[in-house]
Amino acid sequence: MTFAAGGMESFVQDLKYGLRSLRKAPGFTAVAVLALALGIGANTVLFSVISFSLLRPVPFPDPDRLVIVNQTAPSFSNSSCAWLNYLDWKAQVAPLFTHFAAERRDSFNLTGAGGEPERVLGRMATSELLPQLGIQPVLGRLYGPEEDKPGAPRTVLLSHGLWQRRFGGDPAVVGSSIQLSGDSYTVLGVLPRDLRFLSGGDVWVPLGLFAERYQDRGINPGIYVFGRLAPGVSVQRANDALNQAMRRIAETAPDMKGEGVRARLFSEDQVEGSRPALLVLWGAVAFVLLIAAANVANLLLSRAAARQQEIAVRVALGAGRLRIVRQLLTESVLLSFAGALLGTLLAWLALGALSPLLANLPRGKDVRLDALALAFTVGVALVTGVGFGIYPAVRASNPHIHTLLKEVRAAGAHARLRGALIVAEVALSMMLLVGAGLTLRSFARLTRVDPGFDAAHLLTTQIALPAARYRDGASITKFLQELRRRVALVPGVESAAVAAGMPILGTADTSYAFEGLEPPDRNQWAHASIYPVTAGYFETLRIPLIHGRYFTEADRGRDVAIIDDRMARRAFGNADPVGRRMAGNQPFMAPLEIVGVVGHVENYSLDGKGPVDSGYYVEHDRLGKLFPQFAVQAILAVRTAGDPMTLAAAVRRTVQEIDPLQPVYSQQSMEQVVSDSMSDRRLMLLLLGIFAVVALLLASVGIYGVMSYSVEQRTREIGIRMALGAERAAVLRMILGQGTRLAAVGIAVGLLGAFALSRLMSRFLYGISATDPSTYALLALLLAAVAVAACLLPASRAVKVDPVIALRAE
Repeated sequence: MTFAAGGMESFVQDLKYGLRSLRKAPGFTAVAVLALALGIGANTVLFSVISFSLLRPVPFPDPDRLVIVNQTAPSFSNSSCAWLNYLDWKAQVAPLFTHFAAERRDSFNLTGAGGEPERVLGRMATSELLPQLGIQPVLGRLYGPEEDKPGAPRTVLLSHGLWQRRFGGDPAVVGSSIQLSGDSYTVLGVLPRDLRFLSGGDVWVPLGLFAERYQDRGINPGIYVFGRLAPGVSVQRANDALNQAMRRIAETAPDMKGEGVRARLFSEDQVEGSRPALLVLWGAVAFVLLIAAANVANLLLSRAAARQQEIAVRVALGAGRLRIVRQLLTESVLLSFAGALLGTLLAWLALGALSPLLANLPRGKDVRLDALALAFTVGVALVTGVGFGIYPAVRASNPHIHTLLKEVRAAGAHARLRGALIVAEVALSMMLLVGAGLTLRSFARLTRVDPGFDAAHLLTTQIALPAARYRDGASITKFLQELRRRVALVPGVESAAVAAGMPILGTADTSYAFEGLEPPDRNQWAHASIYPVTAGYFETLRIPLIHGRYFTEADRGRDVAIIDDRMARRAFGNADPVGRRMAGNQPFMAPLEIVGVVGHVENYSLDGKGPVDSGYYVEHDRLGKLFPQFAVQAILAVRTAGDPMTLAAAVRRTVQEIDPLQPVYSQQSMEQVVSDSMSDRRLMLLLLGIFAVVALLLASVGIYGVMSYSVEQRTREIGIRMALGAERAAVLRMILGQGTRLAAVGIAVGLLGAFALSRLMSRFLYGISATDPSTYALLALLLAAVAVAACLLPASRAVKVDPVIALRAE
């Protein structure tokens, strides 16, 4: 007890002494705390993002056995599957799974229920899905197998959010009926508030109700399969069994030849796309922390040298070396925890500011500062405090009292260490600058990409015409014609058209071949995006015509197609394809006469990345005639004279005038659509840019601190040189040369490091090489200029040294 009390008393004494010591040096303390706050705060931000997005298990029972099953093809590595394939897989691999469920995302028109018509997001899921994920309703019950089949009474589950928003949280909603896309559904229950990975579904309905729609294996309706592996079954074993099942399917269904299956853990599937970028960013913030730690270590070395007499007196009075090391480490840890406290505040503010950009990451909406992030911050503060403080503390605790009292400085060793730290700071800063510079130039080039259409003054409005009320092609055509006619009369509207898909917003993909050029095997047909559009579409989007003509009103329902120039060049070279015929694996593709060639538009994103890189257009009215059992998804494109969003309300009113029960949704300008498509790159650019600027500032402060200390330590030498007739310019060159040599070495090491890491960066760049020499050269010059600027103030002080005062001080 006595020992413990003595140890606690000693610790309290160290703590009080450390606080007094830091309070007496406010400038040093402020610079050190701010540097550490920037480094620790940045790491806390990235740890919070990575913790929620990558590290935490999915919030379902036994997440290590939950898999997602995708269909694959020679041109698609990861796709949804056909309903009949799901049924066959389920029958053939049942012993390997405890549950095998399917779901499809859709949306419904919700009408009545005491509110305006609105489009609600929906999930169509088999009855096994929610139980296998351990989800139980907060009110009512889940639907069962008896309700998950064709012809069963229509039932629905409500999300907690929709229940609160639309029904006021009334428990009596269970058992009542609601109208979804013109059909009546009985509400069975209300789902929990937080479904996390299953968010985005306002209503849940049995997928089996609609099974009769999905009886063609050649049509992929966007069904995704989830399975829970039986105990002892590996993912690889399940993969092998599923691919064997697929090969058996292909024996009786030739369209499935060459198709495969890919099963993988659901947790891996969720983070596959975002993991590389997040890990690169975390590497960047680790660099920032290392730069900050090196900076503070340099400050502590300088401070330790200035405190030599104080430490010598303490040693002379009997203080042991261990006690002095402990005292100095206490001060460095205090600095680190003060930096961590300020860094936590900065991290909290940063996460709030970044929340809109984080929303696209897995569980990005959940990211926040929680207990785990705070524990990480405390750990980083402790490791950093001890790590950057240990050497200065050990060095300052030199027990050779006579050396300390005589103030004989071990300048060589100190100078070499401080120089090495500066080189490390500059090198890490150079690597961050190159990463940020390449990302900036890549983003700039991406913003200048021509998407193939004119996004300015273009409003998009999405509509879904329910099959229950629009039962045939004639009724669909009548509604869309009337909509286009009335919208065109709205003041400020220049033109309007309708499509089932839009560039960047997305559309369907399908296979195709040209008559006379068909591969012998249908599975080798090429793939492209397909856009069902009405007359006026190309004029409204201002997609240029290259050969032939656009669609006209006379083409309504005809077997005609327009292809883009990329598809035309690939198949016909410089020949004109107008008049040729093409066929495909969809009912509306057999056969079609090509009447025009238009410019290529970017189907998925401005960088051109996606499963297909060309597209073609068919006449929109064919959809309603061929698939009357589906709700027709339509996007109304409106070319306006001014700001398109000012006409959004007028377009919405026009739809309501034609059909009071028809909601509209996702009204946005195409400029916003294009901007949103770059949100992931914008987030990476913003974070890398911030980290690079912070690193540059820290490196400049570090160079300034070392050069200031060097001038202070060499005051006598400078005085002697000037007393012996040295020119001020020579002294200036000497001081500048010392700093710039360190910076030059750091820049060279940083350039080599950036080159070595170029392969990591290449996947995030567009239109620029990860080893672009001009970027490397410009940023090296920038860092060199900053280094020279950081050396100038200490150097200018050096040339103002009065030789008499300098010699007298010694």
